Amino acid sequence: MSLFTKSSTVNSITQEGFKLFSESKHIGLLYSWEDSQKEKSIQEFANSLGLDKSIDFLCFNPIKKVQPATENPTFSRADFNLFGKIQSEIVLSFMEKPFDYLFHLDFDINSSIKPLLTKSRANWKVGCHSDEGEGIYDLMIKINKSAGLKNLSDQMLIYVNALK
Repeated sequence: MSLFTKSSTVNSITQEGFKLFSESKHIGLLYSWEDSQKEKSIQEFANSLGLDKSIDFLCFNPIKKVQPATENPTFSRADFNLFGKIQSEIVLSFMEKPFDYLFHLDFDINSSIKPLLTKSRANWKVGCHSDEGEGIYDLMIKINKSAGLKNLSDQMLIYVNALK
């Protein structure tokens, strides 16, 4: 496992808006629906962030015909117009929120989540390392998919707490 961060010259806006994780108040969690086990892991991660933080969730539903078993707001490909523009107020609102930290809790960036990550007003975006994540995330955690979401989220938390 290893850690990757952006150069400070690449993202001066992020550096100006940097807050220690312990001082952060507003957190965003973005993820894709897979199953109830992943949903449980997302909730456990949210609970581990602390009671003093406001947490917003957004779940991408990749399967049009199945409604995910989640209480969190969801979106799907149906929320994009023919030209790929986002039309969902829930998604647009999520993108506009100035999160202190936005955690993307998937191992891959899919084509429906990528525009949210790139246009998000989050001060720090944290996700799993990938070539596609270069230029999107401010902090990337390199970990094998076989390690599981619990290990990825644990490592994310360790490294955001280590940032100074």
